[in-house]
Parts: sequence; C-alpha cells; structure tokens
Amino acid sequence: MRFLTTPWARARRAAAADQRRASPTVTVAVCTLDRRDQLERTLHALRSLTYPAFEVVVVNGPSTDGTAEMLEGFDHSLRVATCGVAAIGASRNIAVASAAGDLVAFIDDDAIPPPNWLETLLPAFDDPLVGAAGGAVFDVPLGRVDWQLCTCTRLGAGNTDSPGPISRYLGAGADPVAYLAGCNMMIRRRALQQVDGFNPLLTGAYDDVDICCRLNDAGWGIAYVPAAVVRHDRAPNLTRDDQQTIRDPYRILASRAIFAMQSTVAPDETAVVAMLAESLREWTVFADQQLAAGHLTPVEHQRFVEQAEAGARDGLAAGRGPRLVTVIPDPPRHLFRPYR
Repeated sequence: MRFLTTPWARARRAAAADQRRASPTVTVAVCTLDRRDQLERTLHALRSLTYPAFEVVVVNGPSTDGTAEMLEGFDHSLRVATCGVAAIGASRNIAVASAAGDLVAFIDDDAIPPPNWLETLLPAFDDPLVGAAGGAVFDVPLGRVDWQLCTCTRLGAGNTDSPGPISRYLGAGADPVAYLAGCNMMIRRRALQQVDGFNPLLTGAYDDVDICCRLNDAGWGIAYVPAAVVRHDRAPNLTRDDQQTIRDPYRILASRAIFAMQSTVAPDETAVVAMLAESLREWTVFADQQLAAGHLTPVEHQRFVEQAEAGARDGLAAGRGPRLVTVIPDPPRHLFRPYR
C-alpha cells in the first residue's frame, strides 16, 4: 500500500528519525520503602535493559530494613536520593529533581521490565505534543495483564481496562481521563516542570492519575503503548498484606478525596462528600466480610473502619487547600551516569 506524502510529512518523519538517532537520555526512577530484596531484584533486572542512554535514580524513603546498606553495593552504577516521609508524591518529585535525563521513566521497586522496555516506549515521543507514555502491567499474583488502558473519573472511580481508543479520554476537562500505571510510565521532564510535578499530598495512591490528569489538562498528549508490558509483584506495603488484602484503607481514601477535590479548578464538594460516603459504606461492607471470614479480629475490624473514616475526613480537609506547587529544576546533566 502506498501512502500519500507531503514535504511537511517527510520533514516530520526525518526529524523524528534524527531524534531517535540522537538517543535522548532517560532516567529510570525507582521510589522505594522497606523492600530491600524486591528492589535489589529490580535493580539487577534493569541491567538487562538494552537502551544505550539511560541512568538509574533510586529514592529511598524512611526504610528500616537495610535498603540503604544494600544500595551501597550499587554505588558506582546509580544515584541515590532520600525522602524523609512515606509519601509517593513527594518521593517522585525528588526523583524528578535528581534526574539528569530528558525523559523520566518510572517503575516500581517490585516490578520487572522487559529488556526492550525503554525502546518500546520512546517512539511515542516522536510526537512533540506527547508528554507521557506508558504500557500494560502483568499482575503476577493474578497471573494476567490487569492494567491496560486505564481511565479515572474526576471523582476517583478508576477502570483499568477501558475500551479504546485513548482519544476518548483526552482533552482539557476530560471525564473520565486517561492515565498511566505508576509502575510503567515515561514522562517528559519539561512537561513535569510545566505542571509543577507530582502532588506531594498524595501519599499512597492516585499520584499516577493526578499527574496524567494535570498533563492532559495542560494540553499534553498521553500515549498508551500496549506492547510495553512490565511484571508487577504487588509486594506488601502500608496498605495491603502479602495476600493482596487491604488491611488499612487510610491512604486510599485520603488520596482519593484529595484528588477529587483538586482534579478540577472548581470542585463540586457536595459530589465529593457523597462519593466519600458511598466509598465508606463499601469499605465497611468489605471489613464486615473480612470479619465474618475470620480474616480480621473484632479489634482489627474496628481499627479498619476508623482508618477509613479518618482517611476520608483528613483527605477532604487537605483537598480543600491549594494544590502544593513543587518547582522542578533543570536537569543536572553533568551528573548523568549510564547504568551498568
């Protein structure tokens, strides 16, 4: 099949080819907290990446499991920064500030990418209007791809398998809006600078939704690249246990409330409050079921419900305030260190 060409189209393709040949620098950012063994496995896996121009930056939260000591063994191949609080939004901002690359690729400390991960995502950025690109996520505990074309409403109702095309969920004010899984996304640094980085109020959820929402509303395109698949182990964290069961819903509800209040210029607080009330009812039913099944003791059940209520209350209060601005500096290009 022959395609019609124009001088403009030929020039754009030539410019894209030149950009690929120039090998834009990429920083692979890994934010971690008390996952020493999983992080070490991820760092070894990153050595198998075949892209020639990437570095690795690890942001270590207030870990107490020997993560800092383990990272000393990688001292000559990556750079380490620290985050004094257990908050993914703040940690991602530290990663971006430390990154020397033109693009920042985020992967979780319990995820494994394929060797061609970066090369698979990079062509999306041939379009200068694309600010972020990401792929699918294979959920290891479930044994299947569970995160594909992801969307979320402005009230925080997510769908990880939305019908395409992605253009249905893009454009200023789109609701639902497309977003990328936080363990498999690459973002232009200058796009992050334009939208003031990640929301540091988001401690454990909705950080990926929020940044994609802000990029979209600022006019940047978001690309979904289904061939770029990472494997995600979903290790235990402050919210879930090793059986993937939610044990503490505080961060989920607080982050959802903050996102819902700050995802639009003029939020409908009445709608947010109604959403939180319904969400609390759903989490209470979940807790009741866990109690009946013997997975929660009466004391744990009471604490679960109290944490859900506190998360909704604290998140709503925090969301009423302004979104915190994080100034993203220009990249410290002189610190770029190819990962080996």
